[in-house]
Amino acid sequence: MGQIIDKSYFQNANDLNIPLSVEMIVANPTIETPNSVDYLTSLCIKTEKSILVNSLGLEAYNELQLAIADDYVNPLYAKYEKLVKGEEYDNKIWHGLDYEYSLIAWKILEQFLIKTNQKLTAIGNVEVSPQNANLTTPAYIIANANDEFIRGYQGGILKEPNVYLDGLFIDYFGNSNEIEVSLYQYLSDKATDFTNVDLDKFKIYETVNSFGI
Repeated sequence: MGQIIDKSYFQNANDLNIPLSVEMIVANPTIETPNSVDYLTSLCIKTEKSILVNSLGLEAYNELQLAIADDYVNPLYAKYEKLVKGEEYDNKIWHGLDYEYSLIAWKILEQFLIKTNQKLTAIGNVEVSPQNANLTTPAYIIANANDEFIRGYQGGILKEPNVYLDGLFIDYFGNSNEIEVSLYQYLSDKATDFTNVDLDKFKIYETVNSFGI
């Protein structure tokens, strides 16, 4: 399977950095987490596929996989190369799916923080407490990662509409005049290229705030 985002995206000195994305040997085996890297790798695969299938649909997703495997050599795959690597068009910027701050990477970070903040035990979920350290909640980091994902993925599209003028105008789509466009806006602008993408089936994700709601 062609992979766009992997663990290397979380090893840079930026807001996406995950220290546990690099295997570390510690003196005390009881606090070692040897499976963190493997978990992040599997999460990258699972999350990326989910986002792409939910946005592109299965037909376009499978074609994208073929394009990645072909390294976009076939001219028919030019649109997918731009989808992944980005482009500037009509005074707009689509950063691409493999951008340093990829929308997919933000979603992976969000999910990684949520899952690793909890540890499944025989009696249910308990928060992990690191040895000789003060536990601080990652709620704000999770909310920020979710916000970055939402902006890159769906932009101003709303699950519930904004209603103006006593119900005479209903807006589900927000502002489409941004210079840096979301995935939804890009696919909408490039509808003639992506004829196999049905935007009526484009999944809209819920937002998460620092209170977890």
